[in-house]
Amino acid sequence: MDRTLVVIALVLLGLGGLFFALRPDTTSSTEHPDDGPRERVYDVAIEDGTMDPAEISADEGDRVTLRFTSDSPVEVHLHGYDLEEEVSPGETTELWFEAELTGRFEIEDHEAETELGVLLVQPR
Repeated sequence: MDRTLVVIALVLLGLGGLFFALRPDTTSSTEHPDDGPRERVYDVAIEDGTMDPAEISADEGDRVTLRFTSDSPVEVHLHGYDLEEEVSPGETTELWFEAELTGRFEIEDHEAETELGVLLVQPR
């Protein structure tokens, strides 16, 4: 009888150890899918000198694509990243980059030197 209890106790201890050793990791990226860099694509319309959406958000490390359309010719300049693209009416122009710098960056009409909107990049 004592031998049976010892065997049962050892089996239960072994199963308990296996449970803790093989249990799922509760901090895995499947539970928090936005922990890593993501692909971010924004359709941005410029009409009458105004950008919609006026604010673009990303996290550090994200790959960002801005697809611009405009009702008039405009040279879009993203400060901080020092990127520029010509946007012609009736056409879509893409501007893409890795969001390596964090902070608030002005998106401007380079020729008129007026702010169209902002890019906000949050630290990861």
